[in-house]
Amino acid sequence: MEDFPDANNALHAVDRSHALDRLLGLLQRLKPLDQHVILSYLEGLDAASIGEITGLSAANVATKIHRIKNMLALQFQRGGADHE
Repeated sequence: MEDFPDANNALHAVDRSHALDRLLGLLQRLKPLDQHVILSYLEGLDAASIGEITGLSAANVATKIHRIKNMLALQFQRGGADHE
């Protein structure tokens, strides 16, 4: 029964890889500006820094991030890029 922990780890790795593939598929479907905003956010940049790069106000960036995150979460729960 020592194989179960390794099997569980392998299944977890496959599930994680599948989830990341789905997320990447969803990100690729975003408009270029939205992609740039959310990827910058995921890299750890704050709204002000993203605004300087994109030309948007920090408030607009924060709103975009919030909306994109909500849309991605909803799409991901519905099956994401696999079923579209």
